[in-house]
Amino acid sequence: MNVLVTGSNGFIGTHVCRYLKDKGMYVIGMGRRAEATSKVDEYVCCDMSSDDIFEIPNKVSVKIDAVIHLAADMRKEPYGVEIVVHNCSGMQRLLEMCEANGIERLAELSSLPVIGKPIQHPITEEHPLCPPTVYHTTKVAQEMLADYAHRHHGLKTISFRISAPVGEGMNEKTIFPTFVRACLENKPIVLSGKGSRKQTYVHAKDIAQALYLAICSDATGVYNLGSYNLISNYDLACKCKEILKSDSEITFSGTEDKMDDYVWDVSIDKICKDLGYKPVISIEDAILDYAEVINGGEK
Repeated sequence: MNVLVTGSNGFIGTHVCRYLKDKGMYVIGMGRRAEATSKVDEYVCCDMSSDDIFEIPNKVSVKIDAVIHLAADMRKEPYGVEIVVHNCSGMQRLLEMCEANGIERLAELSSLPVIGKPIQHPITEEHPLCPPTVYHTTKVAQEMLADYAHRHHGLKTISFRISAPVGEGMNEKTIFPTFVRACLENKPIVLSGKGSRKQTYVHAKDIAQALYLAICSDATGVYNLGSYNLISNYDLACKCKEILKSDSEITFSGTEDKMDDYVWDVSIDKICKDLGYKPVISIEDAILDYAEVINGGEK
């Protein structure tokens, strides 16, 4: 299968391209950089906010069979207009490119926080939506555009609402890598609020697995994509100390965490049933994996 991966140079894109290649697929990367930084067979430089996207099938040496859409403008306000233009018009252009060229399968990443504050537990695909930012609003719009393309044009589209992704290449300023690095350096782990916010972490390798299963199946619609790694911030700090045998002290900053009572207990029953998805990276493995990355290894 010949697969076009948008955002192939990004954090998740790098893992997805590597996974697809390992599965024997022909991977065409696409991004805004002049050259590819991930493992691909071909690469196309393209700005999704322009009509250049319609020329992609003419620029590659093979017929594209499926598209995995990862590219996104993730900035926050005051870039609302640009975010809407890049994410929504880019998605629609991509769908129309598929329709015009007989590309029958498209899988894309959405975001679990499109629901806003979790009010139903566990969090299923039926949870009410209340996107907290313009970015998250565009992710809902992308889901709807994908569904429209399926219903009216016969494309097999699938959208994955992912929980907190971790792995090599992730944002180093977020909680997970901050805790791992602190433990490796035996520095204090500083928690906001009570440290009681609970998050479900999913490794980029498991995200890649789900996307692979998606383009190989006939499943359509919206699916939660996560793992069984639900853990509070405090327990994550303790787990990092334990796994990495660290002398780090766990302290509290005294600042409020407005999300202290949030519990992101995502249900993955639907994706496991329909796609045969089985997350394989435990929280312990994820910690060790990222510690190796910090120490100079490559996963």
